[in-house]
Amino acid sequence: MLNLYWKSGDQTRSLVEKPFPSEADFEKYILDNQDLLGDIYIIFRQIHTGSKEGRPDMLGVDQDGRVCIVELKNVEASEDILPQALGYALWAETNPDSIKAIWLECRQRPEDIEINWDSLDLRVILIAPAFKSTVQRMAGKIGYPIDLIQVRRYSFEREEFLLVDLVEPEPTKKVGVTKVTEDWDWAFYEQEHGSEATAQFRRTVDALVSLARNQGWDLPHNLNKHYTGFKLGNKVVFSVAWGGAYVWKVRCKLPGGAADGFKGQDWEFQAYDQTFREATFRPRRVDEPEVEELLPFLAQAYQHVAGS
Repeated sequence: MLNLYWKSGDQTRSLVEKPFPSEADFEKYILDNQDLLGDIYIIFRQIHTGSKEGRPDMLGVDQDGRVCIVELKNVEASEDILPQALGYALWAETNPDSIKAIWLECRQRPEDIEINWDSLDLRVILIAPAFKSTVQRMAGKIGYPIDLIQVRRYSFEREEFLLVDLVEPEPTKKVGVTKVTEDWDWAFYEQEHGSEATAQFRRTVDALVSLARNQGWDLPHNLNKHYTGFKLGNKVVFSVAWGGAYVWKVRCKLPGGAADGFKGQDWEFQAYDQTFREATFRPRRVDEPEVEELLPFLAQAYQHVAGS
């Protein structure tokens, strides 16, 4: 049994779990607090009418241009959630025109997100207060990238506390006819963007690794299809992102207006993405720009995501 306490000063307060009254309430809470999902933006929410007509609870996109199948359970999820999610993923893969129609009808589509409608990249997101151990063991077998996110809500008086845990599926050999998860690496970047641009990109990533280490920030980074992100938990704090075949940039998770008008010696503010709440900085010289110049924004991004 999980017991959660809030230690403040010399007082220790016991937090009481506050389950959501219904799956619809849970779904709306996630929709209103999308930052819990990291780099995913919801573009569609299923209206509960008693028949879901084969559609998932929510559809989203991530910053790699993947369509995200989001399925929620308001109780501990069993292995039954997996064939259900697989069915929705197969529906999405075989009905790209339906997904595209939803995308085009979205009033606030994310900027700079390109979706390959001829061959959809899919990602499955399962959300529940808890998952049975069989889900973790079987999750890798569905053949799509999958996230298992446990979300529990606790309360003390009027304060709410959320416990968000990303559960790693157990590694397993992919079987069946569904797509196999791709691994992104530097060789892939070179193939897509050329050796010179990839070398510039990689030097910037390495410089950010050193800077984060010197600042005492524990920010593991990983290569994705379109960006390399430095994460705190499941949230990207800052990233080096491709902006074209040979163009790259640095993005920081910042409040709107934080970087307006900035123009340094090596970097300048380019744009602000309201959807993902990120400021984009363009290198004024691409050979070896000094990332220390961005330290105030990188530090603000870290503090912003950490809540400090």
